[in-house]
Amino acid sequence: MSTTAPLLPPKSLSVTKVREAFECPRLMYLGHHEGGMTMFRASNSKGGGVGLAFHKLCDDCVDRICTDEAIAQLLTPPANQLNPETLAQQIQQQLYRTVFFPLVQTTVQESPQRVPALNQLWEGITGLIRRWAELLVSNRNACEPEDVIRKTFLAQELSVKHEFELPNGDRQLVKGRFDSLVYDFAAQRLCVVEYKTYQATDPAAQLAQVALYSYMLKQKLKVNINSAVYSVLPDWKGVEYSWDQLEKSVHQLIPPKLQQMRSWLAWQPSAPNPPPKTPHLELCDICPQKNKCQTYFETDAISPISPIEKSLPPDPIPFKNIPPLIAGSVAESFAVDASVPVQVESLWVESLRVEAIQVESSQGSRSVKPVSKIKIQPPTTSVPAADSTDPKIGSATDQMAMQLVELLQSFNVGVDYLGSALGPAFARVKLKPHLGMRVSAILKFEDDIRVHLGLANPPLMAPQAGYISVDLPRPDRQTAFFQSYYQQPEMTAPMTGPKAAIGVNLDGELIEADLSDPNTCHFLVGGTTGSGKSEFLRSLLLSLLVRHDPAHFQVALVDPKRVTFPEFENMRWLYEPIVKTREDAIALMERLVVEMDNRYQRFERSRCSDLATYNQKATQPLPRLLCIFDEYADFMADKETAKALEQSIQRLGAMARAAGIHLVIATQRPEAKVVTPLIRSNLPGRVALRTASDADSIIILGGKYGAAANLLGKGDLFYSGGGSLQRLQSLFATAEMVSNLID
Repeated sequence: MSTTAPLLPPKSLSVTKVREAFECPRLMYLGHHEGGMTMFRASNSKGGGVGLAFHKLCDDCVDRICTDEAIAQLLTPPANQLNPETLAQQIQQQLYRTVFFPLVQTTVQESPQRVPALNQLWEGITGLIRRWAELLVSNRNACEPEDVIRKTFLAQELSVKHEFELPNGDRQLVKGRFDSLVYDFAAQRLCVVEYKTYQATDPAAQLAQVALYSYMLKQKLKVNINSAVYSVLPDWKGVEYSWDQLEKSVHQLIPPKLQQMRSWLAWQPSAPNPPPKTPHLELCDICPQKNKCQTYFETDAISPISPIEKSLPPDPIPFKNIPPLIAGSVAESFAVDASVPVQVESLWVESLRVEAIQVESSQGSRSVKPVSKIKIQPPTTSVPAADSTDPKIGSATDQMAMQLVELLQSFNVGVDYLGSALGPAFARVKLKPHLGMRVSAILKFEDDIRVHLGLANPPLMAPQAGYISVDLPRPDRQTAFFQSYYQQPEMTAPMTGPKAAIGVNLDGELIEADLSDPNTCHFLVGGTTGSGKSEFLRSLLLSLLVRHDPAHFQVALVDPKRVTFPEFENMRWLYEPIVKTREDAIALMERLVVEMDNRYQRFERSRCSDLATYNQKATQPLPRLLCIFDEYADFMADKETAKALEQSIQRLGAMARAAGIHLVIATQRPEAKVVTPLIRSNLPGRVALRTASDADSIIILGGKYGAAANLLGKGDLFYSGGGSLQRLQSLFATAEMVSNLID
């Protein structure tokens, strides 16, 4: 038998995939490597094909409850005068008039065949409305009438992620997106809620899914979080889990399960020990990939079980540990400990801010450590992300994406909508062309999309691995504040390569450039007026200052317009006073060349090849030097000045990296006569903010990348380092913050 190397472990796993692993490891494997359906559904299930419509209807109903004045008025009487059943009927009538009936009217005109499915969904949602009414009445005991709704329904469609430590010492990133976050005042607990159209075929797997959401959110918010699953078809049923139940059972099994999943996903066909069969063999009859599974995993080879595998807990979760279905109110289903009040002073979940909540028991209050903020981390899954301060942004992005699909179909261009990812400035819609449809035929509709969707800026379209990305501006653009990513920066050792902040990607992760890397040791930065170039340079500089002591890191600044670095005028990191004239700029660059030569002479005497090696041996380490040269084009009108600067930049760009000297050359006008090929060839790192023309974009980014002319401005940028091109949002630091950090 031929042996094959195991596949590499996945960079991240979804919560849904964890649920699939509990249901059937083989189906999970097929879905991951081969694609196809991975959802078990009984033959008598009525939930098929209506999942997306159901979740959107739930979101629309919650949005209406949160914004409808008539519903708010229903909660004006004291709690002891409110009847949950009566309130549920009143809310149901209002939602029928304002949400469901308009939806039915639209569906009758556009897709009349879907009306029966909608009616079926509404019957199920009435049970969900009763549950909402019970929670509102319970919370009314602790809230004023004008506050009870907003303090109950905190947020919809939230994304979370967490890196788990596995039993073998490895780490595994898990990402997920749950339906709703509510607060139960009687239980003094947050509660993660999952809406399901169907009842679970494997309750243990459903338990694992919802428990994982609560566990991941707790790691960020540092408070215990309950969980609930509400299924509406074929009839209403609810399952609710307290944190104590989850902590003692499922939460202890997640890391071992993740380790098992990694080993299963690494399996290669024909190798021994394939992923095991489902522990519930009755599921095989309703498996969506039954025929493929029967032939795909045929192998007689068995290897001995490793010690780690022997140490893993049995699978699946024992059914005796699964809480029973409940019929009472939300408040009654959770164990209440009135002596331990919950205080959430500033709750942030994936950039969606929830207003402050203060809960006190009858015995009085006590202080609880405030919850720290979570940086913006929009998901890149196939489900549209929702991380805006407006709870409707997820559905708004989804609607715009569907308009885009319909528009392309009107031009006889067939595409499938794979989902969207939400960044601070734009939403990336993912479209997969139908078989036989050329990618170039889709990319040419850029102008048509702009006109028909009413976009102020042209959409940026590009082929990606497996889909075409279409970047559409966000209607509620967000700011990536510097303090959200550098709350408590750690000082960097002198021998460590300095990392400079470039911007935030679609995963909400801060992308940094290692100045000791040959691909990002020097930078060319270009951007026209309003592009955010000055703010980008300030945030890049500040990200280095907050992590390096002045004895180990020094900065030379050239600011001919005298407006980019005023707050940095007297900082301790300055190599010399900020340069503002042509003569001083030439002298500075010549001094840096001399400094570079002197350092190499020291390296030669010490038999060292670079600054990091030298600093490990030296009793007095040499500081790294960063020169930020803003408005470089202003010095290029004079031929003598241009020649002198070019010669210095050429030498420093070619040789200064190992000496620990780095250049950032920035200009508003990246014209060919200003940024010559000699300059470009010695500045490998590129940052293009919005440019005045396609030609300027091409000069900065190289190749045929003219798209920077269509960026949105205000820090929207393209970053090229090491061959890859990423669209990022630069950080923003206020003048007050700069002063506070560098004083």
